Amino acid sequence: MRIGVVADKPVPPWSVRQIMLAIEELGGEAIYVRPSDITSFVGGANEIVFSSTLKPFDVNAIILRDLGVATTVETYLRRVDLFKHMELLGIPVVNPVESYVTARDKYLSLCLLSKAGIPVPKTIVVEDHYAAIKAVEMFSKAVIKPLIGSLGFGVIKVDNPDLAYTIGKTLTQIKQPIYVQEFIDKPNRDIRILVVGDEIVIAYYRIQINPENWKTNIAQGAVAKPIEKIDKELEEYSFKVLDVLKLHYAGIDFGETKNGYVIFEVNASPQWRGIQKVTGINPAKNIVKYVMRLAKK
Repeated sequence: MRIGVVADKPVPPWSVRQIMLAIEELGGEAIYVRPSDITSFVGGANEIVFSSTLKPFDVNAIILRDLGVATTVETYLRRVDLFKHMELLGIPVVNPVESYVTARDKYLSLCLLSKAGIPVPKTIVVEDHYAAIKAVEMFSKAVIKPLIGSLGFGVIKVDNPDLAYTIGKTLTQIKQPIYVQEFIDKPNRDIRILVVGDEIVIAYYRIQINPENWKTNIAQGAVAKPIEKIDKELEEYSFKVLDVLKLHYAGIDFGETKNGYVIFEVNASPQWRGIQKVTGINPAKNIVKYVMRLAKK
């Protein structure tokens, strides 16, 4: 079985390498794929080929990890359409490109989760920096986030209007929307649950050990501690998130509050390096086994 693993880096990132090793270990052939290196044809047999050699792009499935940083709207749309094209040709794409894009879009994913009755933080999205000031005043404590981002970078805690003004004005000057979310008081940790299909592969706390840093991302200095057993509510929310966002697998971040759980974010291409170091569990194998079963249907 030939499985393409997609990211747009010159060298496969760590998580991609783990997936490729798992494919080979499970008897498949792993192919590293960069979206910028693929030529697609429409009409006739709808054949998709590699651009460098013009050899047919013959795979049984695709694992989509990263569309890359597109410099223009046109390039971004072309890459999204490329994987839609593959899906139309009957090639399983995991996660499906529309679901991947939805999960990457914090605004839309929160709308869908909230509509489905899943608790999310109160959030205001604006393009006017004066409206951002009002939002911060409303929440008293808030965080301003990139609409699309990961690893906790670019997320700023704000508790005064002057700082909100400076951040908001800067974002509007570079034509970026302003995503303002209420600050959730929680322990110095959050919960990451990694779900693949109908299986919870692993659940763990991400604990921030630096008292001066409120972020609980592993990339921001937090450490992973496995949770032996999660409660029924967390389990039900996890599978419901996958269903609502139409994902095959995801990393879901939960906060613990005095009023119960709240979902901060859903990652359609989660990282797991921190927890793998602690437990030896490699979720890449679960993802590959799932994709192989899907490709055989």
